[in-house]
Amino acid sequence: MQQALVAFDGFMPVVTVLLPLSVAVGTASAVARRGSDPREPLLDAALAYSLLCVGYLVFLPQPPAAEPVRPSLGKDVAMALTAGPGDLAPWVQLVGNVLLLLPLAVLVPQRLPWFDSVVKIAFGGLLLSVSIELTQFLAIPGRVAATDDVVCNTIGAAVGGILVRLPHWLGSRPQHSAHGRAGQTVWTLIAKIEQERGVLSEQRPR
Repeated sequence: MQQALVAFDGFMPVVTVLLPLSVAVGTASAVARRGSDPREPLLDAALAYSLLCVGYLVFLPQPPAAEPVRPSLGKDVAMALTAGPGDLAPWVQLVGNVLLLLPLAVLVPQRLPWFDSVVKIAFGGLLLSVSIELTQFLAIPGRVAATDDVVCNTIGAAVGGILVRLPHWLGSRPQHSAHGRAGQTVWTLIAKIEQERGVLSEQRPR
């Protein structure tokens, strides 16, 4: 538990500094969009908060790391699975990397229509994750550039893409009930019977 508290200790500015900044962005958006949909300023505030959180977590320096690069795929997962009882730090790292880009994957398509599929959203997450790892390796002291981080970030972006596209998939699915099919079949039979009766009446000698 102590390691978990240590892991979350650096998240205080996320609430005390970044949240008020995001509220200010939402307020400015509400003033600029006066008379428009009231959900738009909330979207702008949420997007600003997600971007600020990602920037804070990416550019926050850390103590010097023993290995600045971890190219081995699956090493972070193995560290989490083999962690001792009560050692939550590897799990916090793993889950945090999955969740890092998920909010952006949900919010960015609301502002950039190009991201209209899960593939595009996941690809955008992959490019952003690679850029983050490269920036951390070249410019941020103490940060570790890991292949697992890229994979987890991309998975999180893909999950966000699925969430944002799910209403579209459900809305475009045809609704066929058993009653609807039965009713449609009955009316089709009636139309065929009327059509055959009309043909027979025309062929009947007068």
